[in-house]
Amino acid sequence: MASITLNPTESGRGPAAIVEGKGIKIPIYSSPRRNEESYLLAYYAEGQRKRERVGNLDDAQRRAKQLIAELAEGKAHVATFTLKQTAAIMDAVEIIRPFDISITEVARQFAAARKILGETPLLQAAEFFAKHRAEEARRGALQPITLPELVAKYLLSIEGKKSKRYVQDLQAKLNRAAKAFTGQVREIRADDIDRWLNGMEDAGERTKNNYRMALLTLFSYARDKNHLPRGEKTEAEFATRHDDKKGGAIEIYTPEQFATFLRYVDERFVPFVALGGLAGLRSIEILRLEWSDVWFAKGFIEVGRSKSKTATRRLVPICPALHAWLRPFAKKSGAILPGIRNEVHFTRLFHAAKAVLNDENGKPRVNLLHNGLRHSYCSYRLAVTKSAAQVALEAGNSPKMLFEHYRELVTETEGKEWFEMTPEAAGRALG
Repeated sequence: MASITLNPTESGRGPAAIVEGKGIKIPIYSSPRRNEESYLLAYYAEGQRKRERVGNLDDAQRRAKQLIAELAEGKAHVATFTLKQTAAIMDAVEIIRPFDISITEVARQFAAARKILGETPLLQAAEFFAKHRAEEARRGALQPITLPELVAKYLLSIEGKKSKRYVQDLQAKLNRAAKAFTGQVREIRADDIDRWLNGMEDAGERTKNNYRMALLTLFSYARDKNHLPRGEKTEAEFATRHDDKKGGAIEIYTPEQFATFLRYVDERFVPFVALGGLAGLRSIEILRLEWSDVWFAKGFIEVGRSKSKTATRRLVPICPALHAWLRPFAKKSGAILPGIRNEVHFTRLFHAAKAVLNDENGKPRVNLLHNGLRHSYCSYRLAVTKSAAQVALEAGNSPKMLFEHYRELVTETEGKEWFEMTPEAAGRALG
């Protein structure tokens, strides 16, 4: 049987009465309207906070008892709240009404989320989730492709549109990348590229940058073809650019080492060593060069636009020592180094043949230096001519690049010894 407590608080504030029975309490609040007696019952039913207005206190008490009876039968769930609490609950109910979810479910989900997130605000977590869900949706709309498939597709797209040498260079670099990354392009991250480049023990800083640039080109193509998100930077752009200006001291050969190199290298590669050390030609330029480009009578080597790395034509003087080394090949035609497809192929063949540079005990007579021939040429040539502009013109560089990358301090005497290194002089230098 329900009991009634009238004006339960000593201060006179709060409910005018509380009807209680079977463990259930229903507060009744005095809420006059237009100076007329009126009472408000506040209770919680069917997952929502409810209020009922009754004209007088007796009717309010009878209605409260009726509600308690319904509660006992499981028809409603009622709790006691203050007016402030009731107002807060009503506000909450209105806020969540558009989402068709009960306040109980909201509270349950919030409590579960708080256990997972700790002190992280739920709104912040939701914004993070929405951002990454949108990103995944964009990625899900992309056309999947593995890196080896992308390399093949890209190389096919530039065939006949770019120079043969350019395609060969990209092919060598990208095929090497395709062996390292066999999965989906969209799964490759900048850190993966960094680890791959840093693991190239046989490559200098500039070479690593060249590989990075090749991947930049490839990933940009992938973005254009909807294999990567459009309007966003690719992971290749976030890969670390290697500092080729601070990658360690650049070394040069001494005249005696140069003599050893020329004297003992495989005869097939004598023109390569001579052109690199006495004309300053780049490796790729020598590979593109033909004997018709060597003007013995005029005393110059023509490096045409299609054969120059910088796509600018230049003439390089043939000094007497270079003429002496190349004279035995003067009647040849075709490529200077026939049968070599690209720089990678040349490097493999050259390193395979370097055993002839070893002495009878298998010890190298001269250690090979990265870009050592061209760097030596620029350094010794500058010592002799005293003109950075002239050497830069011959080498196909700017004076600024000459000083930053190729110049080593050597004496004029050493320079003259270098450029007088004929086959006879090399024989005398080696005894």
